[in-house]
Amino acid sequence: MIRPRVHASPLTCLALGLCLLLGCGDPSGPETAPGAGDSVSGGGQQEGQTGGGLLKVGGKKQEMGNYIILGTLTDQFDRAQSKANVEDTLAKHSDIDAMVGLFAYNPVDILEALGQAGRLGEKQKIQVIAFDEADETLQGIKDGTVHGTVVQNPYEYGYRSIEVLAALESGKTDVIPENKFIDIPARKIRQAEVDAFWSDLKSKVQGDAKNETKPGKPRFAYVTNGVASFWTIASKGVTAAGVKLGVNTDVLMPAEGIADQKRMIEDLITRGVQGIAVSPIDAKNQVALLNQAAEKTRLITHDSDAPDANRLVYIGVDNYSAGRMCGELVREALPQGGKVMLFIGRLEQDNARLRRQGVIDALLGREPDSTRFDPADKVLEGR
Repeated sequence: MIRPRVHASPLTCLALGLCLLLGCGDPSGPETAPGAGDSVSGGGQQEGQTGGGLLKVGGKKQEMGNYIILGTLTDQFDRAQSKANVEDTLAKHSDIDAMVGLFAYNPVDILEALGQAGRLGEKQKIQVIAFDEADETLQGIKDGTVHGTVVQNPYEYGYRSIEVLAALESGKTDVIPENKFIDIPARKIRQAEVDAFWSDLKSKVQGDAKNETKPGKPRFAYVTNGVASFWTIASKGVTAAGVKLGVNTDVLMPAEGIADQKRMIEDLITRGVQGIAVSPIDAKNQVALLNQAAEKTRLITHDSDAPDANRLVYIGVDNYSAGRMCGELVREALPQGGKVMLFIGRLEQDNARLRRQGVIDALLGREPDSTRFDPADKVLEGR
């Protein structure tokens, strides 16, 4: 049977064209899988598309943005300067998206400055990412004002330092691994993990235990790189190890920087202690001092290494890897990218340099390379 030919009018063609453009198909049709980097709406569809994959008029696809690292601000362990750095950043970069505090007190000062500026709480737009386990940081994670933190284990630093020195004193050289690195792994702590972590930490540091002097027993010194809550936790580990192992221990915290630490180490050499565990403030410029100590007693490093000196072993985290973990937390908090400022005490320390670089490399999507170093005042961008 021959069907009669149907002639479409110009109006019919125009209507058909508009139907195809606006998407007259069944909206319940199959979804189109989002491509890499596309933003996804709550219903699982790409923003700017209907269920049938046709362009929605007026829709706009959100693009993933780059991470822009505005710089790295140091404070030389000056708490007033640490807070002032945050205030200056707020004044110069009102649209800042994230602040990253890389020494234990930096997140504390960030929170204080943001609170005083009225930029914490329900309307908070600035993400805070932390390092270490200060009480204020952990409380911030519970409250939702801090996205997360990378924690070390300062208690274990203190305990293992005394344990290793005591073992060496008794002739047990096998406590030193071939690579001269005793790894105390870092961890990410977010809101889901904070209660259990904080409870365990409190159980270790509560009380005021003391290691009473034991005449005739060896004496070991634990020297920090400053005064901070981080080191208070470490001192608890030192005391616990001293009590358990029956040795004498001293904890020294230099409040006046590198000159103060130098004086302490020289005094310990003169006193003839059986071992020193130190976190060098400026490892490259302290090699001669550290080697002088290594000639007179057993010298190990903790928290921050001095690989060019004649130390026997380093006890701590892989700071570059820990920094990358911190960078991953930033990416979690800012999945669309944004402007980021880094805050740290000083960059002369081995741990600080490596930690900061790890954050940068993770944010910019670089391949791992712990020898890389980006200038502190350089604006960096990438994904």
